[in-house]
Amino acid sequence: MHRLAPRPWLLLAATAAVTVALIPLVYLAVRTGQAGWAAVTAELTSPRVADLAARSLALAAVVTTGCVVLGVGTAYLVTRTDLPGRRTVTILAALPLAVPTYIAAFTWVSTIDGFEGFWAAALVLTLCSYPYVFLPVAAALHRADPAQDEVARSLGRGGWATFTSVTLPQIRPAVAGGALLVALYVLSDFGAVSILRTDTFTRAVFIAFDLGFDRVGALVLSTVLVALTVLLLAAETATRRRGARYARVGAGARRPHTP
Repeated sequence: MHRLAPRPWLLLAATAAVTVALIPLVYLAVRTGQAGWAAVTAELTSPRVADLAARSLALAAVVTTGCVVLGVGTAYLVTRTDLPGRRTVTILAALPLAVPTYIAAFTWVSTIDGFEGFWAAALVLTLCSYPYVFLPVAAALHRADPAQDEVARSLGRGGWATFTSVTLPQIRPAVAGGALLVALYVLSDFGAVSILRTDTFTRAVFIAFDLGFDRVGALVLSTVLVALTVLLLAAETATRRRGARYARVGAGARRPHTP
């Protein structure tokens, strides 16, 4: 496949964008280094850091799993079934992206007494974040070749077997990309976890920096959060199938026929 030579202005623009994006990370690294190795080590080895890491990763895992199930299921309904009002459902399914998580969390808290904690945050974040999976998967299903599903069904495969063995491999990049966005969003979210009183890294950083006047603790916790994000990105890259090809063979998805 012929590769185009990079254009100087495009390379310059990309370099500028990356440089600006890295400014907060550089500042964080410099300030953490100024705190001293002894202070940083004391913070890193504290039980609170391990507890925050476990809770943040667990929340990201639960929300990501829920978003994948809800997002893929909804996308399949609006693209591969005769669901009435599919266009309306598609618009409504994407609307949670327009609602900030802190507003959604405040609504739940105002409606249900005692609505707080880990599972409350997981529910709110799942309902707010699943469009990150739904939208790319719906687009991938529109482009995927429906003839492969029809061949599988004609050979005797059931609906679930066809979906897992034929449809899902075609949309895997979209599912993985959406799931990665959800996981990163959950790790960075502050609005929902703060209102629902769930201790994650973002809430702990705010308390340490703004309320506890613990700059060293805030810097160390922020550094650990960045490290977890990098590890998450590295894990997604490592699990990606090397050499995999996702090609559209047919003419694209057709509207389902009503029997």
